[in-house]
Amino acid sequence: MIIICGDSLIDFLPSRSEDGGQDAYIPVPGGSCRNIAVGLGRLGSAAGFMGGISTDFFGDLIVSSMQVSGVSMQYVARLDNATTLAFVKLGDGEPEYAFFDEASASRCWTLAASPPLADDVTALHVGSLGLISPPVADECLALMREQKGRRVLCVDPNCRPTLTSDLATYRARLAEALALADIIKLSRADLDYLIPGADPETIAAEWLAAGTSLVIVTKGGDGATAWVKGGRIDVPVGETVVVDTVGAGDSFIAAVLCHLDRTGLLHPGRIAAIDPSQAEAALQFAVRVAAFTCGRAGSNPPWAAELQESATPV
Repeated sequence: MIIICGDSLIDFLPSRSEDGGQDAYIPVPGGSCRNIAVGLGRLGSAAGFMGGISTDFFGDLIVSSMQVSGVSMQYVARLDNATTLAFVKLGDGEPEYAFFDEASASRCWTLAASPPLADDVTALHVGSLGLISPPVADECLALMREQKGRRVLCVDPNCRPTLTSDLATYRARLAEALALADIIKLSRADLDYLIPGADPETIAAEWLAAGTSLVIVTKGGDGATAWVKGGRIDVPVGETVVVDTVGAGDSFIAAVLCHLDRTGLLHPGRIAAIDPSQAEAALQFAVRVAAFTCGRAGSNPPWAAELQESATPV
């Protein structure tokens, strides 16, 4: 099982009301880590979510959205705190978010609230809001330290500047999380925010030399680039109809983890030996899954059957 530890929330997506065309917002389950868990479940991987989810009706909606996608709730802690809410603004570039997260269930989760990871857990993913604010940020980092060398560790910072009040502390925390990771996935915007002026090629080489096995930088419509110890891989994006890009990065890393799982690479020893051809296959699958997600509104990743029915074989 692949465990995704971190945030879940309700995205309020912009829409238009049917009566008079007034601006409106539709509540939709979201959150980077919740989206990744759903993406994995829909692709057929054994996936579980770990974190705090509110007992309010928004929390019920989040739980049901994961359960119908085959995500295990074994490591979920239901807390009386409110659900994180995020209002989304869509434009030509990356979506913008306004978060309401003070004392939320996601933010207030602690390791003690969930059972310890069982022996069937092969990989642990941590990221986004789960690494921004204590106590959850400190708990996620402690979990990574505890699991280093025991499971494959994956990090996607998915930075949220509007929620980051102490940038220096955040960057220091992310530096430690990235140093612990076997797999690092981040966007070019994330890299610029965490390490201003960094050259992706140079920083990837530094991370690989320090022990990371796979570094991926996504570039939106320009595809993705990955580095492993055997070299660099560039994968373009084919012709894609874009409705919006909400959840595209989450679908991408879910597909990477799914492909690595299917090919037997989600083991600390085996991921350390990943070669360029194996990484390229994972990226090609991930680009395809992310493009599928961009073709419909919100974070709505494809099911395995939808991919099989589409023109390009899985």
